[in-house]
Amino acid sequence: VPLPGNPGCAPGVNDFRLADAQDAEELQSLSALPVPGRWIDLSYARNFDHCREQILLGRTSLGELAALALRSTPKLWRHGAPQRLGYLGGLRIDPRHQGRNLLAEGFALLRRLHEADPVEEYLATIVEGNLLARRLLVERARPSWPRFFPSGVLCTLALETQPFPFQAGPPGEGGWRQEYFPCETPEEAGERRLWLQHEGVVGCLRDLSRTRQTRVAGYHGALRWLRPTLNLWQRIWGRPQLPPAGGLLKGGYAGFVSSDGVRPRAFHGWLQRMLGMARAAGMDWLYLGLRESDPYLTTARRFRHRLYRSQVFRVRYQGKPAPLTEGSPYLELAWL
Repeated sequence: VPLPGNPGCAPGVNDFRLADAQDAEELQSLSALPVPGRWIDLSYARNFDHCREQILLGRTSLGELAALALRSTPKLWRHGAPQRLGYLGGLRIDPRHQGRNLLAEGFALLRRLHEADPVEEYLATIVEGNLLARRLLVERARPSWPRFFPSGVLCTLALETQPFPFQAGPPGEGGWRQEYFPCETPEEAGERRLWLQHEGVVGCLRDLSRTRQTRVAGYHGALRWLRPTLNLWQRIWGRPQLPPAGGLLKGGYAGFVSSDGVRPRAFHGWLQRMLGMARAAGMDWLYLGLRESDPYLTTARRFRHRLYRSQVFRVRYQGKPAPLTEGSPYLELAWL
């Protein structure tokens, strides 16, 4: 895809550009590379055939796919009005090619894209404990790169689904429009979506299993040999079991969650029904993203869950962002 100021790839130079249809299979393989964890390594494979984001990729001078990242520019609520802003995510670098100036060349491509299609700022996250990413992107960033400004913490809850009666309905409109809440709710290719409203709280179950698969790549430490025993107890109590290495984690996303004011009791009832809807859809997990200062986080944590924390950043090429009254922006978890 031609870009302003992109001279192309000369012999012996890495090739950074936007992806096209011929790259889809290799991109899926790169996205599936394991992400290390303390006890479990996970793989987040994705089908890129019909991707709504811009896909930035990098190849070595020998043509090997080495890196990818995603950029999107949805319309979000900002100061009470729609504004086109950006999301940055999906960064993957093949460990075999780290240390080859890939990050700098990737940011050069991002800058060309930004200058051709500018937005005021982007939202991005770095998983807590990823010290290398924080050091490279935040602490030792080059002058030509965008600046990453910390803006709160995103708490991702992997909630265990449970049987509970529910009544799915048509898409609804919540009255509470937080800063950076999406103005539109576009469906992704292959997505199955069910909406749920309860006493002023609105949101949907996003089933993206046709295009995204989360698998266990491996276990560490005592969990490697304790897993069968743990699964026995999980089966007795009717709770999700840990699949073998290579096994699929069956889950969906809670998306576009809003409410008419702050209603903790209503949110508790809504989430209970959402977990029932996810269980009825054959899912073991519901993924819910809430900022650390969200008034509903305490309510959500009363349900059985695993908690993962990420630092939120507002990413800008010019100027410093003004403080937010809510402390951190709304983030649509499935867009990260």
